[in-house]
Amino acid sequence: MVISKKECTTRRKFCKRMAGVAFTGAFLGSETIAIPNPKSKGEAAGNGEHLAAACGTYCGACPAYLAKHSEDEQIKKKLLKRSSSGPTKALKGIPPSNWMDGLLCDGCLSGGQLAAHCQRCDIRLCALNKQNDSRCSDCEELPCYRITNLINMGRYLHRKEYLPNLKKISEMGVQKWVKYEEERWRCPQCSLTMSWYDAECAGCGAKRSERVFSLRQD
Repeated sequence: MVISKKECTTRRKFCKRMAGVAFTGAFLGSETIAIPNPKSKGEAAGNGEHLAAACGTYCGACPAYLAKHSEDEQIKKKLLKRSSSGPTKALKGIPPSNWMDGLLCDGCLSGGQLAAHCQRCDIRLCALNKQNDSRCSDCEELPCYRITNLINMGRYLHRKEYLPNLKKISEMGVQKWVKYEEERWRCPQCSLTMSWYDAECAGCGAKRSERVFSLRQD
């Protein structure tokens, strides 16, 4: 069969175009695979459910979450500087200042990036395998040794809220509870979210809200 010059030219153009598409697709595919933080259903829907951790803590006030997700770059710098400014002595119920030094996290049930201790958390892994919503709030074994051991480890103040929070999640529903916690952890002056152990707001310097647990040493 004789192929005309015009047909050969058309075929060459087609092959080049397909090669370009294949290369571009491979490149875009690698970029997509390289994205480390896919959004969970809760995060994508904007309802914040991914911030209600398996153990009952509110991830939205976690230093590792705020260090990654605070919108203002100056606030991020303050948070990171605060966590890496050098350890202060741990007080009763309060961890040392560098306890989450350099950690970044998307939230316990985000499906995205997790801090190392959250990745290997026995509570999270157990709930993931046993509970439909991956939380302990409706578990018949609650409180189990996993959660009581963590509460007693260091006896940190935010861990004392685990069991009361899980009860509230069960009673209120997770979406309503997340909204409640979101408001509770806002700065009373500028509404910026404060972390568990902030004595003052990283944005405006206002004192800690009275709606959250006290840091005073009794």
